[in-house]
Amino acid sequence: TCALPISAGATLAQFALAWILSFDTVTTVIPGGQSRGQVLANAAAAALPPLDPATMAAVAEVYDDIVRPLVHHRW
Repeated sequence: TCALPISAGATLAQFALAWILSFDTVTTVIPGGQSRGQVLANAAAAALPPLDPATMAAVAEVYDDIVRPLVHHRW
């Protein structure tokens, strides 16, 4: 299990979008949505406050421990 400090009231999808949007090199995010509600919820991620350094470090740790070993050899 992993515990990320997701902002109160934010969905995991919104948190992920906020994380992606926090990088200066990212100019666009194109999330999918199967319903009007999903599209609105995804758009609401842009209004979340910036992720603080502790949250960014927690995400980096999860990425390095779980995701990196599965994908980086493919690049």
